Amino acid sequence: MQIHPDIAALRSDPALQRQAHAPMAAAYEGWQNGTLCKSVAAELANYAAGQTLAECEQLMRLVTDIEAAQGFVAEWQTGLLGALRDQPLGSIPSRHSISVGLTTVQLMTSGNARLSLLAYEERADIAEPTSVMFTDGQAHEIVLAGKAHGIRYKCDPVTADRATIAAAPILYEQAYSISLNSASETRQFITVDGSILLLQLTRTPDRPQPSKAYALADGKLIHQASGNKRASQHFLALDVLGAMERADAVPVMTELALSRDEEVDLRWEAVRQTLSLDAGHGLSLLQRLADIPDDPLFVPSTALFQSLIQANAQIACLAKETAPCPA
Repeated sequence: MQIHPDIAALRSDPALQRQAHAPMAAAYEGWQNGTLCKSVAAELANYAAGQTLAECEQLMRLVTDIEAAQGFVAEWQTGLLGALRDQPLGSIPSRHSISVGLTTVQLMTSGNARLSLLAYEERADIAEPTSVMFTDGQAHEIVLAGKAHGIRYKCDPVTADRATIAAAPILYEQAYSISLNSASETRQFITVDGSILLLQLTRTPDRPQPSKAYALADGKLIHQASGNKRASQHFLALDVLGAMERADAVPVMTELALSRDEEVDLRWEAVRQTLSLDAGHGLSLLQRLADIPDDPLFVPSTALFQSLIQANAQIACLAKETAPCPA
């Protein structure tokens, strides 16, 4: 692999790295201290705290008025572009990510609210979509430049594992704005004419519902994932404790399984791990859940308990002898 001499020098010299970064940091700090940025940041904090978008007039203009949106982004980029001319190898202080066909730059954040720039590029390998994912939250976007053809989807759940998916084609072009309730609405770009740049405002709930992917052909649920970072961490912890055969964790798992404040999928995973680590306590846990008709786990717990004792006489005996679940 060939490495440009300037990059090689930068990698090996911390002083050069600081020199390259300093102008970018100064430009970014100058933008943050500007009147417009401070005003938007204050409204973003209010929006994150629960105010509606209509109550945050400046934020509303940024995602509905092309002149306001372009002016805000222009103020952000002017100082940074000047710094990049002086230090071409400097890095943008804003959090950013780059993947095939998409670059995202996070301009500012407050709590669960974010204001970001999204740049999509034309790709030759785009296939016709066969599924669509809905993620809990709100999204508001305005096209700053470029053009793309996309689809707006709306989801209407019919059963726990199936939904009706309505699709409508959309032409995205400069000044076009869209608002999405992401738990039931989303959008996909199908083709991009060169590139398209969007300003996007998002807000996720403190306890988001699971993200769900449906097949477009028949609306069948094909994948579900927790939208809650804390729940995802607990899922991982349960799996690790189960793999380590930590039977001493059964009381905590039982408490988690019985807590209606937790996500249903997380509670069911706690039931599964309890059964695996201690069959007696696991069966007792299933019995307790099967005695609570209004609990979301009532039906699966009852079904699993009955199937287990019918399939295995030894388990049936154990079910009669189990002690109450630990508190």
